[in-house]
Formats: sequence, structure tokens, C-alpha cells
Amino acid sequence: MKASIYYLVKAKLIRNMVDGEIDFLEFNETFSSENPIEARDKAFEHYQNYIDVLLDGKGKSYTSDRQIREDLQTFINPGTGASNELEIGEMKLSFSDSYGNGMGVFLVILQPMKDAIWEDVRGDEFLIHGIGNMGQCTPQGMIDGLSHEFLYYEHFNYDTKNSQQDVSFYEYEIETSESSIILPTPFDWSGYDRPYLEEGTNPISGAITFSESDQFVLNNRITGGESNNVEFKPSLLYYYDKTGVGSGYRMYVKHVAARVICSFLNSNGGDLIIGVRDDGSVQGLKDDFSLARPVGKDPKDYFSLEFDKLVRDYFKGVSSNINGQFIELKGELVFAITVFPSVNRPVFINGKKGKEFYVRLQASSEPFLDIEQVTEYCLNKWGSSKS
Repeated sequence: MKASIYYLVKAKLIRNMVDGEIDFLEFNETFSSENPIEARDKAFEHYQNYIDVLLDGKGKSYTSDRQIREDLQTFINPGTGASNELEIGEMKLSFSDSYGNGMGVFLVILQPMKDAIWEDVRGDEFLIHGIGNMGQCTPQGMIDGLSHEFLYYEHFNYDTKNSQQDVSFYEYEIETSESSIILPTPFDWSGYDRPYLEEGTNPISGAITFSESDQFVLNNRITGGESNNVEFKPSLLYYYDKTGVGSGYRMYVKHVAARVICSFLNSNGGDLIIGVRDDGSVQGLKDDFSLARPVGKDPKDYFSLEFDKLVRDYFKGVSSNINGQFIELKGELVFAITVFPSVNRPVFINGKKGKEFYVRLQASSEPFLDIEQVTEYCLNKWGSSKS
């Protein structure tokens, strides 16, 4: 009898460079078993074997997970500087070529558990451990994936080999440490029971957090302006009332961004740039930043947490397809969100009247309202075998 979950080890690592051209090592290895903990052990063994090989190539040996996050940076970031550009009017956004590189262990859903809260579908992926810039490879992203994994072990009464671990993790949304029971990974959770994004408190050097560092590369070369894979929005959270009376935070604005992301997921992917008006003029994120609460809270931290919450609330099963990064453009900060297309299944989002389905057309996110239209599109794109 097949288990309801299996494991996937994915990697995109820089193998070497010749005349400025980067040669990547890419693989996807699947591990499954009727007893999922055995598949999990094999997945992590496979992951560790590659780590050891990479370290050996640098004349080093494994000592800790924290150590490899520094020692293996050359396999993730080639240090070549900006090599991709997005033109916005007469200005250009430049990104380094490290985005999307890394290696991770993913939990994959084969048989979704029946639960009133979680709406998993077949093919959903959750990152539970990794290094680099692929997926939601942050402490928050990993704790979310691990907590979800443990739910499946509990729900289906899978053997854990009595290896569960109780982790105290600082949750920014409630501003306190929460206890989570997870299955162990090489990641060291010590120090994450306090606000690790505060300056000087990050317990691992080189941890991937939202910052101004160039880690982000666009998937498509853009010639400029909005198109079928580029969209501009002035804000992620701030609503602009034409009268000026009702301006401020509105959940609806975040839902508009979610519709664009959904359309990219269901089409060919794309880039959503926050802080840019429809005409291509850059206004930055100061209006979104003005909403930061409590007063005195780091506005970039606040914005990052709101973006993380959007991804978790709307796109839990495909969060590894969505990544964001602050970029400075002529003295203004903008936020660039790159979305990779969903290869396993269609993606719906929750709206006021139920599930919503969006597809990207020439320069707009089009809702498909007719069930026959949605079905025909899904069959053509994913095939009848996809869930």
C-alpha cells in the first residue's frame, strides 16, 4: 500500500564556469516507501552524500549545517555580478545570477489528508530542509514545512522511530515563541526562539533573510513594460482612495497581488514588481512601509512578514514557486516577486464567493468563471492524469 507522502531531493548547483558561461548540476531524485520514515532517511542520506562530495571538492569535511552555508556559497552564488536586467521605462533593475540555486529536501503529497483547515492536493511540495536560494529556504519556511510534515505522520499514524523534536520558534505574527513538534533535520534551531531578524541576533552567518543583497534573478529577459509575464503594482498592502479619505491598509490590495501570482502560476510564470506604477514610474514602498505596526517596527521586516503571510495563506502547496527580494532602484526600494509556473496542478485561490482561477493573458490576469472553460484549460495544460 502506497504511503500518502513521499520525498524529493532537488538541486541546482553551479558545477563550473568556462569563459563566463555557467554549467549547472541539476537533479530531482524521488524517495518513497510504505513506511515514509524510511524514505525520509534515504532522502536525507542522498542529500548529505552530495554535501560531502561538494565539501570534498573544496578540500573540507562536514562539521555542521551552519558551516556548509558558508563553505558552499560558491556552488550557489558564482560572484559574477549582475547578468540579468528588467527595463522599466528608461531605468533598469539588475540582479545577480544566484537566484534559484541550491539544494533541498521536499515533502510531496500523494494522498492529501482530509482536514477542514488544510486544503492540500496531490503534488503539493513543502520544503523541509535546504541551502541556497531555492524555494522558501528560510527558517520560517522550513519550520512551516516541517510542522506540516508532522501533521501527516500523526494523521496517518506513521512510524517516526521516536525521533521527534520539540522546537521553540519565534513567530512574528504573534510576536512570541511557539512550540512545534517536528522530525529532526541537520538544521540547528538554537537561537530561533527570539527575533532572529533583528540586527545582531541572527544565529547563523549567511542565513537567507530578506535584505538588499542581490540574490534574485529574473526567469525571463524583459524588454520593458507590462506584458504576459511582467506586472507592476504600486503597493502590496496600501489602498489608494481617490478621495484620499479611505487610504491605508486594505486586505483587498493583497488579494489583487495574489490574483496576479495565481495567474503566473497557471500560465508560464512571471515577475510582479511592487512599488512601480502602471506607467512604469517608480514610487517605492514608502506607503506600504507607513503601515508598519507596532510603531517603531522595522518597515522592511513588517513588509517581508506580510509577504510571507500572503504566500502561506494563498499558496501553501506551491510556495516553493514564489520568491521575493528587495531591490534598490534610483534611491527607492521596490520588491520584485518572481513566480515559476506550476508544473503539477492548477492553482486556485480563495475569494469572497469561493475558489477563483486566474490565467495570464497579454498584460492582464484573467479570471476563468465557467467550469467548462477551467476544465478545458487544465486538461490542455496539465493533462487528465494531473490532480
